[in-house]
Amino acid sequence: MSAQNMTKPGEMATVRRTRFSRPPTAGSAFVITVVEGPDAGLVTSLDATGPTRALLGQSPVCTIRLTDREVSRRHAALSVTDTKLVVLDLGSTNGTTVNGVLIKEAALQGGEAIRIGSSVLSVKRGEARAADLGQTASFGRVIGESAAMKRLYPALSQLAGSDRPALLEGEAGTGKELVAEELHRASGRTDGPFITLESSTIPIAELSSRLFGAGGLFEQARGGVLFIDEIGDLPRDVQATLRETLGKVRDVRVVAATRRDLDRDVAQGRFDDDLFFLLAAGRIELPALRDREGDVTLLARHFWQELAPSTGAATDLPEDFLPRFEHYPWPGNVRELRSAVLARMTMGELGPTYRSDEAKQQGLDFLSAVIEEDLPFPTARERVVSEFERRYVERVLARPTANVTQAARASGVAHRYFQLVKARLK
Repeated sequence: MSAQNMTKPGEMATVRRTRFSRPPTAGSAFVITVVEGPDAGLVTSLDATGPTRALLGQSPVCTIRLTDREVSRRHAALSVTDTKLVVLDLGSTNGTTVNGVLIKEAALQGGEAIRIGSSVLSVKRGEARAADLGQTASFGRVIGESAAMKRLYPALSQLAGSDRPALLEGEAGTGKELVAEELHRASGRTDGPFITLESSTIPIAELSSRLFGAGGLFEQARGGVLFIDEIGDLPRDVQATLRETLGKVRDVRVVAATRRDLDRDVAQGRFDDDLFFLLAAGRIELPALRDREGDVTLLARHFWQELAPSTGAATDLPEDFLPRFEHYPWPGNVRELRSAVLARMTMGELGPTYRSDEAKQQGLDFLSAVIEEDLPFPTARERVVSEFERRYVERVLARPTANVTQAARASGVAHRYFQLVKARLK
């Protein structure tokens, strides 16, 4: 901790969280050792080849599970960035201190001591383990040859063989629904239905009846999977009913997805703690496209070949196509890339974001402005994605022949989703 972040004993300090644009490197490894308390000697490693996130507390769902009675069930969350270990207190009863300073959130570099309850954990830099990524380059229709994706496939295969609830986390456009569908296809429920709840498209007053009522989605999903998109946006009363239902229903598997930081939402009381426990046992975080080195080219070629028969385009990518995407940050992730490919095929253009250096600089200026505000990561991410959606929809609808149905089809997104984005422009 730097001197400027030091406070007097008992005062609350918050160290701003920094997010880096590149994925963790091989050197981003931390060893967390319990040096004092009932669990002294317990050692956990976090690095780029293994888990990069961990929950700390008494709950069985915690990666670092302690028996210390002064520790909360879900006390704190740990996550690895490029160069730091971020510690986030999850609203614990007795608080979290780093080097004697009470914190809400802190970015550690190694050499610090974390105290929770009567336990003390040391944080040290460690050697990153050699990654055993294997040769698999896909999980069903989920493809990617980057290290970030290859680390994901074994976890997805293991999760597919289970009936426990699953939680898919990631930014908008990272492919959470596709992953959910492939989990279903690879499971023992493949002959059963795959039912989707898009909570944002249903009036709040109707959510409970649509989910739990006679003929509702739970009944429709018997023997199969119920996919709940953006579960973090459900009202608290619906969350509570869902938690109770999951404890009773045995013939429906729930796979949920969210773009939100649920660790933070639970800590701030916006998401049901016990529901999170049920979902976190099958927790998977999908990487952003900017963190998937080499996958932009692979995915662009895949989308081009997939879409060519229906659009009448040549089967080979134009020579000028891929170089323009090399350094673009893709705030809309895989969904945005597919839309860019489709736009190039159907309208013969890449759009100003990809075509113009000036426009590219404007986009970078906007990103820089958001970053400079030092907002919490989820808030900053939502702002960037919202701005991308606004600009994209405005451009598509500005074409003389465009209506919502045609625009949604050409953009490669669900009609209802396109309508929601359009509505936000008014």
